[in-house]
Amino acid sequence: MSETNQKAPRGRPKTFDRDAVTAVAMQAYWEDGQSEVSLNEVCRRAKVSKPTLYKEFGSEDGLKKAVLTEYHKMTLAPLFKLLQKDLPFDKALDALADYILRDHQEHGMPNGCLFVDMCQCRDQLGELAGGQVDEFKELSLTAFEQWINRAQAKGQFTSVMPSRTAAIYIDAQISSVMNLQRQGTEAREVSAVFRLALSVFD
Repeated sequence: MSETNQKAPRGRPKTFDRDAVTAVAMQAYWEDGQSEVSLNEVCRRAKVSKPTLYKEFGSEDGLKKAVLTEYHKMTLAPLFKLLQKDLPFDKALDALADYILRDHQEHGMPNGCLFVDMCQCRDQLGELAGGQVDEFKELSLTAFEQWINRAQAKGQFTSVMPSRTAAIYIDAQISSVMNLQRQGTEAREVSAVFRLALSVFD
């Protein structure tokens, strides 16, 4: 049978762009807060039908899990990579502050942190997204704890604060900064507050 006589595959060609829809949902959740954006609104912004979205992600919960995974790649993974660099603790602390305090608008990002928002609304999330939040939260704390342990081994972190406590403290200060950014607090004030919080490690 010649190529021209072969039957075309059944069904409509797949035109759904999963990455594009995930990006639209991420932007919506990040800008407006995930609890404030309905699935209908995501569909409207992404220009897709709800049945099509359900077919791809399974549920709104599945969509939020996919958004969290992409957000991790974009913002959390680079932070973890920064902490793994072989920098003196004080230099790494400065690099951490610079990363957290970077101008979001200059980088085309909304203010605040989607992950922080989802952590604070954890009880509103479904099983999939909630489980992903818990996993990434523990990854964050472990990354901070391991960073501090390495600094302790080199004699660069001399605080008597246990490394797990220090990790939780840093994580809490980052969440505070993200909330201040979302509230529209001036960048210089946010910077002053965060650097003051980190000064306990000087």
